Formats: sequence, C-alpha cells, structure tokens
Amino acid sequence: AWLTAVQYAGFTVTPFIGAAFYKLFSQEGSGIQAGIFVLNEFTAPAYFMSLICILLLIVISIFFQNRKRIRKDKKRKSSRQQSVDDFANKTTSVGITLYDACILGCMLLNVATKGSIASFETLGIAFAESHFDMYSSTAGSVVGSCGTVGVIALLSMGKLAKVLTDVQMIVGGMMVMVIGILSLMGLPDGGEISPSWRYWIAMFLIYSVGYPIGHTAVIGLFSKIVGRRPQGTLLGWFASAGSAARMVFPVMSGYVTHVASIDGVFIILCVVLGISMCFTFLARDTLENLIR
Repeated sequence: AWLTAVQYAGFTVTPFIGAAFYKLFSQEGSGIQAGIFVLNEFTAPAYFMSLICILLLIVISIFFQNRKRIRKDKKRKSSRQQSVDDFANKTTSVGITLYDACILGCMLLNVATKGSIASFETLGIAFAESHFDMYSSTAGSVVGSCGTVGVIALLSMGKLAKVLTDVQMIVGGMMVMVIGILSLMGLPDGGEISPSWRYWIAMFLIYSVGYPIGHTAVIGLFSKIVGRRPQGTLLGWFASAGSAARMVFPVMSGYVTHVASIDGVFIILCVVLGISMCFTFLARDTLENLIR
C-alpha cells in the first residue's frame, strides 16, 4: 500500500504542480524564450519533471545498491501449504491450473482498473472544459485534491484490510468507480453547461475511493497468490499488462468520443468494470482458498 500510495501521488497529486505552472505562465508576457529554450505554461511541467528525474537518478546511483540473493536451505512444506499447492495445481476446464487461471485473472483486473483510470486521465480535462466550463488549471486542481484523499485512503489500507477481504475491496472499489462513471452519463451537448458538483462527485468517487482501493487490492491479491514462488517474471507481466492498458484505453476513448460521444466511452468502461466485478465475485471462493 505504501508503494502504491507513492505511485498514486505521482500521477494524481502532481496536477497541482501543472495547474500552478499554467497559472504562473499563462499570463501574457510571463514566458521566457532564449533561442531554442522556451519556458511557458506548456514546457514548464516538462522541465520540472526532467529535473526531478535527474535528481532521482543521482540519488539512486549514490545511495542504492544491488541486493545479493541469499539461498536458504529448502524447508519441508507444512500440511497447510501442501494442501494449498495441491488445490492450486488442479486443472481447469480450459487446460490450465487454477493457479495460472487466477494469475491471469489478476492481470485482467489490472487491465480493467488501470485502463479505466487512464481514460479519465486522457479525457478528464477535455470534458471538464467542454461540459462544465472549467479552466484546465481548475480541473487539474480538482483531480489533485481527490488524488490527495485517495493517497490518504491508500495509507489506511492496513486498517481496511482487517475489516474487508481483498475480493470485497476489489468488487467494492470497482462498484464505486462504476457509480462515479454513471454519475457523468447523459451530460448535455450543444453548449449547455452542467453543474460543477457533478464533476466533483465523479472525480471523488473514482480518484479518492474506487480506483485507489480497488487497484491496490488487486496488487495485494496478486502478491498473495504468487506467495513464495519466484515473482520477478510474473511482476514483469503484471506491470506490462497495466502499461498496455494505459496505452490502449486512451486511444480507444479518443476514437469512441470522436466517432460517437463521450457517453459511449462511459458505457464501455462500465461494461469492462462490470464484467470484472462479476468474474471476481464468482471466483471468490477459489481466490480465497489460494491465499489462505
């Protein structure tokens, strides 16, 4: 949860910085240009993030060292662990083991959650300007505020995990995301402006509650299923699935919005999250047996 909180803060709270740069440099005559160097409301965030990346590379090169694997003598499995392994190695009707099926399922859940949030990262500012008459800096501040609350929710995952199971948090988080998306359905076209409270509520449900809790629970469930097995390759595939979703879903969202309407994007996201919730709920007994 701590690692996810830091990552989530990076792409939800930093819009505050972008909004501040926009407000600072958007005024006429406030930019700086010297040859090929241009500093304005569009380039300032890029220069800022480049500086942060350079500083982080320096810190990593100075203070971080490679860990050496220490091989320990293999211990005999307990009867409980042996029963879990026997259950995980059962073959499903499609010819793969329950363990492989659950790993694949977690990757698809990762695609559903990360793809949905990526669509809002792509279109959130655009439809805030077109349907709610918000400045981009104001919309960025809304997302940043809701993201800050989401970071607090992530830091409280330990207490939440004592009350709810991973499956319950996944289903609940996705359900809250669906409610947030549905609250944006039916936005009027033709220049009519919607009340800004609808945008606030949707962003709060998605960025503050639904995504941070649901996606973090997916990561936790994946890690528990893998257990003590070698995780390097599987973590790589898990991360790659999320990265692919962050590329494919924004392209899909832009295309659907162009040829149809933004309601079409919302319907697709609700269907994806709805199917994910159903499969997670139906497989809850199998998932919980693998992480006993």
